[in-house]
Amino acid sequence: MKDCWHLLAGPTGSGRKEHYLRRGEREPESAYRRRVDAALPSGFFRDALRTFAGMLASSHWRELPASLQAVISDVDGCGTDLGVFLEAADLLVLRDGAALVGVIPPVHLWPSEGDRQQALRNGDRLSLPRLLLLERGDVLHWQLPGNHALPDAITWRERCPNALTPSTQAAPSPEPPPHPWQYLTASLVGDGPGGAGMGLSTETLVADPQAPSGWRKQRLDQRHYRGINQLPAIWYASHGAAFGEGELPHLGLAHQYLNHFRCQSDYQELLYRTALPVGVRTGVTGPMATGQPSEPVVLGPNTVIDLPEGASFQFVEIQARSLAEHRAWLESLDQRMRRDALIPAAAQGAPRTATEISMAASQAYALLQSQAIQKASMFSSLLQHWCAITGEALPVQEGPALLVEISPLAPAPKPQPTVTEMLQLHERGIVSDAALRQWLGDLAGIPPGTA
Repeated sequence: MKDCWHLLAGPTGSGRKEHYLRRGEREPESAYRRRVDAALPSGFFRDALRTFAGMLASSHWRELPASLQAVISDVDGCGTDLGVFLEAADLLVLRDGAALVGVIPPVHLWPSEGDRQQALRNGDRLSLPRLLLLERGDVLHWQLPGNHALPDAITWRERCPNALTPSTQAAPSPEPPPHPWQYLTASLVGDGPGGAGMGLSTETLVADPQAPSGWRKQRLDQRHYRGINQLPAIWYASHGAAFGEGELPHLGLAHQYLNHFRCQSDYQELLYRTALPVGVRTGVTGPMATGQPSEPVVLGPNTVIDLPEGASFQFVEIQARSLAEHRAWLESLDQRMRRDALIPAAAQGAPRTATEISMAASQAYALLQSQAIQKASMFSSLLQHWCAITGEALPVQEGPALLVEISPLAPAPKPQPTVTEMLQLHERGIVSDAALRQWLGDLAGIPPGTA
């Protein structure tokens, strides 16, 4: 799924196209590299998921805590708006099947509430919590005390603020590069010097030649927050799965996308080889017959060649019958991908009946409605964790805190003929008297049999 999202590009800039376009038997390396470089994946899969996420983004919240409302344009400490944050969470869930949404307690702790309020009046963002969004692959470990229980310890990874990627590193340094990740662990502490609460530790890895793995752990920070009896983390899954689980909702679309990429690559290769005619000389003695070298033939718009008596020259078209098969298969894949991605296919393919369109729309509507319920539940839990950390009262609301408006994806109603058009059809004998009376009765709202 991530390969489709990143257009088959690896996280370090290396390509993943070779993984899906295998080298053929006895295929020269130069020809294979040219074929791989010419294969360009499209952004269809990413655009399709953004279409679904855009439908889920049509939502509004009722009432927010005052502290969250104050930083609504910077909920994660990086300048992200709350609506953008929720849409990014929807994208991760649609792409990976699940994501972790958390609330990190404030970095600045003050001895009294007055000092904290003064810092907030001065615009200190670090005195308020921040929202955290992690993709599924960055959640490394969690500990569940029992079946169907919430975790009491979670370990995840984040990019180091000053980490250098291989593409941004200017020149190789004799010193080993710093580790690009830092590892954070949030765990519940029952008894400790600070009382019951939550501990948050931050560690990284430093190079150590004496260690068996070449790295050793180094603790960067250790914090303790009192009064937290539940980890402020929510597992946002696509189908309400247990913590750490979750099915991929668009796995079939990803498989179709990869098949489309392979078939498109083969089609382009065949088209490249068969697009131009091939010049063939007959009746001329060449190296194939005598084994002697012959002069190459140079063709151009202003050149001619002289042939001996009895020889001929002509262009021969290659009979590429498989091109039609590839083209038909590509069109079939394109139609299926557009259908599963809720992208209208314009006038492509055979027309479908209203019943088929309604059934497909109902299936997509059920998927989006289920995801909308999950999103509303996640947002309610998010507000509870935020208020538990800030000490604010949870706003009293009737119904869910977040309303997601998913309009039914029914086909648009067909335009009805006017009365004048129906009378003209009746005069021409196309519409019978009974059909005209029934149509006029339906238009006036008169039940059948009462006119």
